[in-house]
Amino acid sequence: MKKISFNYAGLSRASLLGLSLFISPNLQADPLKDLYLQVSQEVSEEANHNSEREKKFKAAAGEQKAMLAEVQTELARQEQLREEMQQTFDLNETQLADLSTQLDRRTGNLGELFGVFRQMAGDTEKLLFDSLISIEYPERKAQIEALAATTEVPTIAQMQQLWAMSLQEISESAGVTRFNTEVVKPSGEAYTAEVTRIGTFNIISEDKYLNYSSDTQQLVELARQPDSSLRSTAGDLSQTSGGTPVGFALDPSRGALLGLLVQSPSLVERVQQGKSVGYAIIAVGIFGLLVVIERLIKLASISKKMAKQRKDMEHPSDDNPLGRMLLAYYENKHLQDLDVIGKKLEEVVFKDLAEFRRGLATVKVLAAIAPLMGLLGTVTGMIGTFQAITLFGTGDPKLMAGGISQALITTVEGLCVAIPLLLASTILSSRAQQMSKEVGEQATGMVAQKAVDIASAKA
Repeated sequence: MKKISFNYAGLSRASLLGLSLFISPNLQADPLKDLYLQVSQEVSEEANHNSEREKKFKAAAGEQKAMLAEVQTELARQEQLREEMQQTFDLNETQLADLSTQLDRRTGNLGELFGVFRQMAGDTEKLLFDSLISIEYPERKAQIEALAATTEVPTIAQMQQLWAMSLQEISESAGVTRFNTEVVKPSGEAYTAEVTRIGTFNIISEDKYLNYSSDTQQLVELARQPDSSLRSTAGDLSQTSGGTPVGFALDPSRGALLGLLVQSPSLVERVQQGKSVGYAIIAVGIFGLLVVIERLIKLASISKKMAKQRKDMEHPSDDNPLGRMLLAYYENKHLQDLDVIGKKLEEVVFKDLAEFRRGLATVKVLAAIAPLMGLLGTVTGMIGTFQAITLFGTGDPKLMAGGISQALITTVEGLCVAIPLLLASTILSSRAQQMSKEVGEQATGMVAQKAVDIASAKA
């Protein structure tokens, strides 16, 4: 235990101090007492406040307890209701299954009839939406849509309506009718025009073929019309008043073949596909053709004059090789030296032979150059194709089409130029050779006759 010791000196000082305190109350106010009273009052007030709070807490706890009891009661009631509704649902499911079985048993073949009707209505809907006849009878689309969308067993009236629409499609597919409707130009401008429908195959307006878009339900002019021979048949059919048969270029594929036909490149587009090499080949061909035409005209003129000269050998003319040869003979006929006469005639004949063969070598060269230029275009086209493959791969064939088209077109152009030029060269050569042979035979005959005359004079 801790030992307690007292300090008597300190105790003596405290006693003196306490003594002094007991002495002073009558002389000044006591702050400690005031503090005590204030603290006591505050403690009392706080105790009262806490008591009131406690009462409130107890009251709130009672209310929450009552609410909890109400919620538990409502939860029990809802669970009971859920059980009842689950039993009702199960009972309804059972009744629905029984009713469905009863409906299937009672409908019997009507169910199969309903399925067939729905299928037929769906097929007919697609047929009518794509048919040109629906342009003339647009109300059919709403009717067939209603029939295809039905979810109940069809009535007799509905089945008769579907049957009537099918009969109308069959009957109208064999007829040619005219009516006014809206047509859209390739530029997007719409106008009303009289169109002629040829069954379910084609539809035209004047001499233009139209295309029917089932997606937009519009008649659109083909961006590129077929050639004039086909368009003329469409124009004849549009203008005929009936009773007189007219020819018409019908597309039995309902526009598919016509679409492919108009997409094929024209002659100008094919020439453009040959690019610079193709243009050079065409220039060579035109130049060669001009030379051939000039030679044909020239040889024909000479041949005509020679034929005229053959009919009158006694009056030679200097406008043809035969006449010039006769003039040379008659001018030197007085000479008695056959070699001199022969040289004079050869001079004239050789000069005319050169005229016969002028330009033939040029035609042969052009005929030989044209296929070589076509080969050049083939090589450059394939180089372009391989460059496209290197840059873009082989995923898009259109990127390679330009080079391949150039290769093929230039080859065709080269052959198309070379073959006619080669044939023309052969014809011109044959013609020139024939005329040369004729002049040569005449000259040889005259020299021979002169030799006979000289021999007769010497004899």
